[in-house]
Amino acid sequence: MDKHTSQGVRWLPPALFVSGVAVAAVTVLYLVLLGRMAFVEWTRGRGWLLLLTPALGLLAYVLLARGRDGRRGWIRWVAAAVALVALWPAWQGYAWMRGPQAYAWTWWQAENPEPARPVGAWQLPSAGLVRARTDGLRIYNGEGRSAGGQAAPEGTVFCALSRTVADGVGLVAAARTPGGCGTRVSAVDLRQDDELWAKDLPAAPSADVDSPPVAVVDGTAAVVTDGALLGLALRGGEERWRMPVPSGCRVRALDGAADRILYVEDCPGAGTARLTSLDARTGTPAWQTPLRNPSGELRVLSARPIALRAGDSVRLFDDAGRERGAVPVSGPEEDLLAEPGPLVSGDLLVLPVKGKVPGVSAYSLLDGRRVWHAGLDGATVLGLARGRARGGVDVVTSTAARTQLWHLDGTTGRAKAEPTILRDVPLGRRFEIYPTGTEGYTFVNLDPAGDLPSYVALKRVTGW
Repeated sequence: MDKHTSQGVRWLPPALFVSGVAVAAVTVLYLVLLGRMAFVEWTRGRGWLLLLTPALGLLAYVLLARGRDGRRGWIRWVAAAVALVALWPAWQGYAWMRGPQAYAWTWWQAENPEPARPVGAWQLPSAGLVRARTDGLRIYNGEGRSAGGQAAPEGTVFCALSRTVADGVGLVAAARTPGGCGTRVSAVDLRQDDELWAKDLPAAPSADVDSPPVAVVDGTAAVVTDGALLGLALRGGEERWRMPVPSGCRVRALDGAADRILYVEDCPGAGTARLTSLDARTGTPAWQTPLRNPSGELRVLSARPIALRAGDSVRLFDDAGRERGAVPVSGPEEDLLAEPGPLVSGDLLVLPVKGKVPGVSAYSLLDGRRVWHAGLDGATVLGLARGRARGGVDVVTSTAARTQLWHLDGTTGRAKAEPTILRDVPLGRRFEIYPTGTEGYTFVNLDPAGDLPSYVALKRVTGW
């Protein structure tokens, strides 16, 4: 045996012993992680651990048995140091096996139960959010702390919010008894926490109207009232224009985008309905399109491009009011669900569906064809939101085992990464999702029961 061979044989037992101690340390770590995972609902990564842990344990036993002759004093210190170093890549492997996860790092706990029903929410232009209940508005700053609000005037309850906010100003509709939602309308400057103006109206839309009686479009407050649609200055409240609604008709859907207001005028007695577009600043009609079979739900799903859910189909129109396609609510492949509400991503309408493969589907707003479908492991879809990445779609799903946040490519529907497991996040059946910060999300609970936190802010799990 030459000198080099002799030295190699001499160092083999210590090397095997050091390797065996490192593998044993990793095995112990994975055993601890397996024990911890036995008491949690999220289980992703458990299969890998069940496979690797006994294999690593067997390998550690073989290495230690083969290297038992190398357990000299200073070798043990080297083995301990190498074992500690080995725990870091082992932990990274565990993090890869379990995938991304997030937890609720802060929340605002509601009274249990809340004394008032949640109505809706807005995200503030800079940071923070507004949560509306029937008894008032609650403003939270970017750190999640309460930052004031507006109480509903005596004798009224808040019942609806404008879908959007312009220049920090939103519209709030209130109900008075007798009367429906919209007998009082006010504009609130959310940055100053101040009511800019309020108007009492003689009557409000009937209870079966499908959309809020207020909308903010191009600096104009569009308000549905008895016999007319009003255009008010958003900050001043003065009347800019008035569009009469024929006797026996009512406005059942209202929305808008850019400089156009869209509304649906339904006349049950005559059996007719019309989709009308107005200039938001002047109230000048741009076009009007008759709607066939107006019975059933009437709701504007997208104002630009235009998509209207009308009875048994979603109907699509161009900017001149010409119909260019339709999507059946109940089709041979799937049925469109009304809740949670749909999302517009570019020229696609993304919405939850049920069928042979439930999940979410995207339909072209230009011709009505289905562009993609995402099955999302057959889970129940709880919420949709614009993703933080440009053109992305975020979807919250739930199964008996876990709640997950998916990040989809808005053009293809493919998952951009493994879904994030939401650990112990208290969410109801109805909530709003706001991507905030560099890695977190904020969920605003809107369940009528009111026994959940008002909002929950998420942060990615980096430890256990």
